[in-house]
This record gives sequence, C-alpha cells and structure tokens, in this order.
Amino acid sequence: MVATLASLLLAAVLAWHTARPIRALRAAFAAAAGGDLNARFGANQRARGDELFELGREFDRMSLQLRVLMDNRQRLLHDVSHELRAPLARLHAALGLAQQQPEKQAQWLQRIEREGERMEKLVGELLTLSRLDTATNLPVAKEVLVLELIAAIVTDALFETVSKGCKVSITGCPSAKVRGAPDLLCRAIDNVVRNAIKHSSPGGTVGIDLRVEGDKLVISVLDDGPGVPAVHLSAIFLPLFRSDPGASDMDGHGLGLAIALRVVEAHGGAIKAGNRECGGLCVTVALPVA
Repeated sequence: MVATLASLLLAAVLAWHTARPIRALRAAFAAAAGGDLNARFGANQRARGDELFELGREFDRMSLQLRVLMDNRQRLLHDVSHELRAPLARLHAALGLAQQQPEKQAQWLQRIEREGERMEKLVGELLTLSRLDTATNLPVAKEVLVLELIAAIVTDALFETVSKGCKVSITGCPSAKVRGAPDLLCRAIDNVVRNAIKHSSPGGTVGIDLRVEGDKLVISVLDDGPGVPAVHLSAIFLPLFRSDPGASDMDGHGLGLAIALRVVEAHGGAIKAGNRECGGLCVTVALPVA
C-alpha cells in the first residue's frame, strides 16, 4: 500500500509537472488563433531544460516573427496607399484644369501622362518586390561579366540624366564574374547606380569599384551627395522608406534599394550602406564569385 501510494503521488506530481506547460502552450495557441501574437509562453514559465519548454520558446519566437511580418505588411499597405494618393490627387487636379482651360489642354495632358507613368512605375516595382518575396528559386542562372553589365547600366543612366552633368568612374577587376539571373542582377545594380547618380551633386562624380575578396566580388558605389543620417542607414533598404520625406520632387518611391536587397540576398550575397568621411554615401554589394 505504501508503494502504491508513493507511485500514485509520484505519478500525480509528474502529471502536474507535464500538464502545466501543455496548458500554457494551449493558451498561447488559442491567443494566436484569436489574433494575439505577443510572446506569451516564456513570460509565464520558469526556465526548464526539457523539450516542452523549448517548444514553447520556439512558439514565442514564431509568434514574434509573425507579428513583425504582419506589422510590416500593414505599414507597407499604408505607405502604398499614401504613395498612390498623391499622384491620383494631381491627376484629378489636372483633369479639372484641362476642362477649365481648354487652351492649355496639351500641357495638362502631359501632366496626366506623367502621373500615369509614375503610378505605373510604382505598381511595377511593387510587383517585382512581391515576386522576389514569394519566389522559391531564381530564374535560369548564367555566368555574368559584371564589368560589362555595369558599363551598360552606366551608359543608359548617364544618357537619361545628361542635364545633371555627372561623371562615373569604374575601377577594379575587369574579368570578375558572378553566377545568377542576369535580368535581376541588372535590376539590382541599376537601382544602386541610379540612386547614387540621383543623389550626387550636379557635375559630381560617382565611383564604382570592383574587387575580389576571397570568394566574394565586392562592388562599391560611391557618390558625393549629402549622405544619409546614421540612424537611417539600415532603414533605406526598407520598402517605401525615404530618409528625406520632404523631397517630393525627387523621382522614385523608395523601392529601388529594397529590390536590390532582395535580389542580392537571393543570390547569396549581402548589401550595406555607409556614409563616406569626405561626404556622400557608399553602397557595398558582395556577391559570390562564379
């Protein structure tokens, strides 16, 4: 009888010890199903070394990541609606002015066309960003001669910004190759180069340096513009982020560097930005060498 009572007591203690984290997990799952993604398990449990406690900790991490993703999606929807509201308002204003001033109809039609192109560009960049976020694999990969790719990008960019009078110097390893999707790599590097030209001073110089470091090809794009506040250096790769929201006359929607980040990471590389000591911004792209 003593042995039986001891066994029952021990079984009850073990059952309570096991059931407590299970009840906490069930409550956390119920809260998550109801939309509450705050970490709930670890706050109510003492640290234990068993698998149930580790399972609860992983659930908390999953909930936190899901909450971050949902917050980012909500912020992105808000920012997209804000970005579309301004050109739509200008479209309505231009339509009203075209009706009121028939003699200036051609001028207002040009403005309507420009705003339509702006919205089309925004939607296209958002679709590209969405495809990169949901893609499980890259398109057909090929070996890409990076210097040749950059030279074509610079030629097109300078032709489109000839009025600014910028110069671009390219230095470094001329034979370096990377393996990846040529169209995506072109889009990513083009966004970085155009961003540097756009923010450089009139008549300034943009430097592009290629060098091989170990198994990585490092591409540094340097401009002589105003740079970016230190607190915003990591945020400039977020969709629709602008370090200077008041610069509404600048062409672009803050998606170029976000697309570049997705493309570079999809190719197993990394991208970062830093301010130069002499003024301006340096964006560094590291890609695996073919």
